[in-house]
Amino acid sequence: MNDQAKLSASWHRLVGQTARKVNAGWLMEKLTPLFVGAGAAAFAVIVWQRSNGAVMQLNQMWPWLAGLALVIVLVSYFLARRCFISSAEAMVRLESQLHLHNALSVAKLGRGVWPEIPRLLDDGLKWHWPRVSAPFALCAGCLLAAFFLPVTPDAAAVLPTVEPQAWQQMDDWLEKLEEEKIITPEEKEEQAAKIDALRDQEQEKWFSHESLNASDTLKEQLQREIGNMARDMADAERSLNALQNYASKLSDQAKEQMLKEYSEALEGMKNGSMKLDPKLLKELSQIDPKNLKSLSQDQLNQLRDSLKEKSGSMAEMAPGKGFLGDGEGEDDLLAEGGAGQGQGEGEGPGKGGITRGPGTAPLTLSDEENRFGTNKTEAVVNEDMSKAQLGTLLNLQNGKHDVDKTYGGPQTTQGTQNQGQGGQQVWRESLTPEEKAVLKRVFQ
Repeated sequence: MNDQAKLSASWHRLVGQTARKVNAGWLMEKLTPLFVGAGAAAFAVIVWQRSNGAVMQLNQMWPWLAGLALVIVLVSYFLARRCFISSAEAMVRLESQLHLHNALSVAKLGRGVWPEIPRLLDDGLKWHWPRVSAPFALCAGCLLAAFFLPVTPDAAAVLPTVEPQAWQQMDDWLEKLEEEKIITPEEKEEQAAKIDALRDQEQEKWFSHESLNASDTLKEQLQREIGNMARDMADAERSLNALQNYASKLSDQAKEQMLKEYSEALEGMKNGSMKLDPKLLKELSQIDPKNLKSLSQDQLNQLRDSLKEKSGSMAEMAPGKGFLGDGEGEDDLLAEGGAGQGQGEGEGPGKGGITRGPGTAPLTLSDEENRFGTNKTEAVVNEDMSKAQLGTLLNLQNGKHDVDKTYGGPQTTQGTQNQGQGGQQVWRESLTPEEKAVLKRVFQ
């Protein structure tokens, strides 16, 4: 290779370096603001997520950050390529900077020789590294600070979400009903779905007027269903207790009443809007209240205790439910008193007990007729008009118009002899010529 070939290769290499340096400068020009903006945005997002309780680590996030950096570089490249220079433009820049007077362009065209390369080659371009690297160092520092800077979680993220009290109360009721095997898990899920429908709305609307109204309505409905089930259980237990412990003291009418109450209570538990546990319902359905001797005392006592316990738990959710006759204590004394009353004729006030006293007293129908003189009507008269107001009715009476029924036949007004009175008479009087002249002069 001769000297001219070596000089040509060297000059082309230097021209390529100059072109790459200029193009890299344009790329950095477009890249710097995008990198700084993306770094600031990433810092804000990471700190905000950490303040809300999110766990974010650098070894987990670096693939996302690398992908973001690649996207920024590609966008910057497409923005800067419009400013890139070619090799010919870089050669012209070298000629101008080295004062070669177009020697490189002439040599490239084969019209001259390649000049010698100066010992001190300066293309006029020099990187200002502190200025170039400062934005990228700042961006990297912000990202590291976002991951390792101590951040106190936001109080709103630490505190538990506050829900309307009615929701929590209904959840506790359903949990207790399922735990004590009063209702099935399926029934609990069905009832809980109604609460979740309110919970699924936007959190800002939880305490709105409409949401609180719906929550109270749902709570009252659930409480009413629980109360109905508790009442049916209490009625069934009370009927079983009376038929088990006081059958010999009850009249036939009282026994029929107990059987009817047990049947109605069982039917209410079967057809209630809240489904009872199938196992308990099956045990109650298998009992024949007319033939309780077929079951042992332990079985009946165990079933009654179960009904009493479950009904008592539900009575706490729907207050006002209770029992009569538990085999011992004051309730049995009331049951015995009711049994004694049930053996009578049933007339007059009751004294309480299993026969649903106290009865009717003293508002009963009597055979005697009371006469209060209600068939006599009298007019109401008030002669004091001091407080009378406009529109006040003063008097009512019957009367007729005074009509003249005398028929005089058709009449005509021609030739009437009536001269009129007052002003009418003035216009009917004849005027003198002087008077007529005055009137013409005035009214002309």
